Order: sequence, then C-alpha cells, then structure tokens
Amino acid sequence: MDNKLFWVVRILQLLTLCILFTVISYQFVSLKSESNAVRYQQTEAFSYSLTNLAAAQATRYLSEKKHKDLQLLMDELSEDPNVRDATIYDQLGQIIYQSKTALPLPVLLRLGDNSIEPEGVIPYIAELYSESTKIGYIRVTLEQKRILSLIYDYQERGFSILMLLIILAFTAGIILMAVFFRKSETAYKQLITEIPKGIERAKNDVAKLTSRSNK
Repeated sequence: MDNKLFWVVRILQLLTLCILFTVISYQFVSLKSESNAVRYQQTEAFSYSLTNLAAAQATRYLSEKKHKDLQLLMDELSEDPNVRDATIYDQLGQIIYQSKTALPLPVLLRLGDNSIEPEGVIPYIAELYSESTKIGYIRVTLEQKRILSLIYDYQERGFSILMLLIILAFTAGIILMAVFFRKSETAYKQLITEIPKGIERAKNDVAKLTSRSNK
C-alpha cells in the first residue's frame, strides 16, 4: 500500500510540474510573439511623435521667416543618431532647407535606376500649416533598424528579468510542492499506523465490556 501511494504521489507531482511548465512556456512564447508586433508599433509611435514635434517647430520658424533657426533645426535633427536626414519643402514641393548628406526623395522611394539602395531607413512626411494655409512640408528620414534595435534590446532586458523571476517562482513552487506532498505522505503513514492500533483498542474495549456484562 505504501509503495502504491508513493508512486501515486510521484505521478501527481510530475503531472503538476508538466502542466505548469507547459502553461509557462506557452505564455512566454505568446508574450515574445506579441512583443514583436508591439516593437513595430512603438517604432511607429516614436517616429510620428518626432516628426510631428519637428513639424511644429518648423511651422513656427517658417511662418516667422526665421531661416537660420530653420536650418539649425534641420542640422540638429540630422545629428540625432536615430535620424538619417531632414528636409523642408515649400508648398510646391521645392526644397527650402535640408541637412547635409540628405538622401534624394527618388532614392528613398526607389524610383528609377539608382545605384544607392537605402536600407533600414524610412521617411516620414508631415504637412506644415499656418492658420489653415499650407506653407510647406517636412520630411524626416529615420534609422528604423537602429530604433528597432534599441527597443529590442530594452525588451530583451525585460524578458531576461521576467525569465529569472519565472525560474525562481517555478523553483519555489517545486520546493513547496515537495514539502506539501512529503507532509501529506507522512500524515498518511501515521494514519495507516494508527488505524490498526485504534481497531485493537476498540476490540479490547469491547472485550472488557463483554466480560463485565457476563459477570
């Protein structure tokens, strides 16, 4: 009986561990898959925010005809490691200012036969309005690969911490489970040991009562 109980307990332990491991693995894989989509969403959100912020400043400088500030804005944008280049156009699409080594728009859009094939960059364009009148455009070309890499590194650090916490929690669960089953097994053995003794005591009590009644 004890041997049978031992194997029942061990099988329950293994089944519980397998279920926990399967659930944790599934959740972790799902989280990794969702993080890829979130990474691109975060990149898009960052890109639009940066472009809109630059557009707001460019609109103010262009409407106030602060040409030096406008050129300085283009240079400062291009100095950002996440920005490839920046260009300001008038309402007709003619270049007003652009950062140094700016890629031509046909190259970015891969129009015609170009020897330069930009990789890992993506242009974002915003319209510039002054009192509901279009006064120009701003184009900010971002280093998408670099931005994705930064977000990826940040997420990987988070996943590493999460994995460590999961391993610690899983280990603690195994220890607690082992202690629980050990105590249950000990209690069961004590119960099995006490049952015959209880039966024997009951028999003795019945025998005593019977002998007294006969007297």
